[in-house]
Amino acid sequence: MRSPALSFLLLGLTLSACAPLQQLPARHAALNLQGAAPDVVVLAMSGRCTQPCRAPRDNYDYLTSRGTLDAVADAIEQAGFTVQVAGYADNAAAAFQPLKVVQPQRGYQALANDFAVMKSRWLSSARPPRVVLLGHSHGSTWLHHLVRNHRDVAFALQIDLDSNCASWILDHGPGLREVSAKLPDEFPAIGACDLLSVGDPPRRRRVRGKDIVWPNVAFNLEVQSKRLPARTSDSGGFWLNYTFEIAPNTRPDGSGAAIDRFISTREDHSAIAYPNSDAMQWVLTRTRDLARIWKGEEQRSRGN
Repeated sequence: MRSPALSFLLLGLTLSACAPLQQLPARHAALNLQGAAPDVVVLAMSGRCTQPCRAPRDNYDYLTSRGTLDAVADAIEQAGFTVQVAGYADNAAAAFQPLKVVQPQRGYQALANDFAVMKSRWLSSARPPRVVLLGHSHGSTWLHHLVRNHRDVAFALQIDLDSNCASWILDHGPGLREVSAKLPDEFPAIGACDLLSVGDPPRRRRVRGKDIVWPNVAFNLEVQSKRLPARTSDSGGFWLNYTFEIAPNTRPDGSGAAIDRFISTREDHSAIAYPNSDAMQWVLTRTRDLARIWKGEEQRSRGN
């Protein structure tokens, strides 16, 4: 017979496992479109929740909660820039409430609305802020779609962590159709994972929209998780990776210009998105290097 103490312990563990997750806020200043523009804005879009969960209802902004968004902002701030950040969840809606997270979440429509305001107030100024995009899994797909719909805007850096289109229509079909009716996009979000032609004959090929780095993105850092079973890193994860990206990013002309890629040999699809992962350490090193280049460009510009 199970002892009362053991029964109480098991009950406590069960209840704690079912308790809603408390999302942690970002340390950096939140995006404030009513105030003065910072030097750099970092927009992050998280991906699909892991089982057991019901996507997209239970998706949430884990790139903020894990500190990954702050880590990218830190790397830029170290070069002497002011930074504001905003994180969004993998859902077509402007706002929704997951069952597994305490805080309400903001989805793609909120991102699109924020970006429209940013575009009209800040990005049309003489010295617009640099815009950096950080996406994981479905989040990268949303951000490639955003860039495609704003090809008149310059993006300084796009960071892709294992872009993914699995279950895109299954998860988002109804929501995508609804949001497409509300947003004046040239390209509806329902087609964010469509195959598109890149390159010229005879080397023309078709790739998904998530794998295209549009010309208005100055630099792209692409991370892909491990293909083979391997020991894990400090960021955790599983010995066997359950999903991973294999298609390399490309420019519309079929080239890999200004695209840098890292394939993690130790980390699975989820583990790469933690700030202490091998993958993110690679991203942060290169982001710091880019930020120093931006600071040099800024100083030369102001000196002329």
